[in-house]
Amino acid sequence: MPDSVHFSPWIQYDLERWRLLADERYLIRLKGKTVIYNQEEDTAQIYIVKSGRVRLSYFDSEGAEKIYIFALSGCMFGEETCFEPSAQFLHAATIVDSELYCIPKDRFLRHLSQDVALNAQVLTSLSHKIYVMMEHIRRFSFLNARGRVAAVFVDLAHRFGTPTGQGIRIDLPVIQQGIGNLINVSRLTVNQVIGELELQGLLEKKDGRWMIYDLDTLTALSQIR
Repeated sequence: MPDSVHFSPWIQYDLERWRLLADERYLIRLKGKTVIYNQEEDTAQIYIVKSGRVRLSYFDSEGAEKIYIFALSGCMFGEETCFEPSAQFLHAATIVDSELYCIPKDRFLRHLSQDVALNAQVLTSLSHKIYVMMEHIRRFSFLNARGRVAAVFVDLAHRFGTPTGQGIRIDLPVIQQGIGNLINVSRLTVNQVIGELELQGLLEKKDGRWMIYDLDTLTALSQIR
């Protein structure tokens, strides 16, 4: 597996790593497409996803969105504001119905002050996100639209792919606009690139899910030359 795949924007951890924080009294349930907090909004909680998916992104003044990460089960978010209050520049919203542990910052910091292992886990979480950001920058700086789209499908194949007799089935609904918001290109360009990849026989949308037929070629397209 390429190193970059480890730092794909879909972040998931074993919930067991947060066993000291995953207290049912902190659990909240939100419907899909619910705003958790807006960018630059003061928040008094940090969050851990128990189930569902959360999108963290940035919107410019004209409403254009740039997706940063997708938080899956076990992913913590909002913790950076405990150490740098002005760091909360992202918008967070559920994609589907989700369960989240919503932990008050003071209790989170109290746990940190008492548990060295928890500190290490939080540092690992923060470091992972730094590498995700570095991977974003790498792709934006050195890959064209074709390479960026290919990289998204490589990420999806490794995170959500199920091998079948025909290829790898992506067990997640994926729309072109979402891909465009993730890699900072227009939906029109994403459609054009996907059309080219389909003509090459590398992938295909079948029964509402993407099928990957040649992961090796997609991986090669996503690598810096």
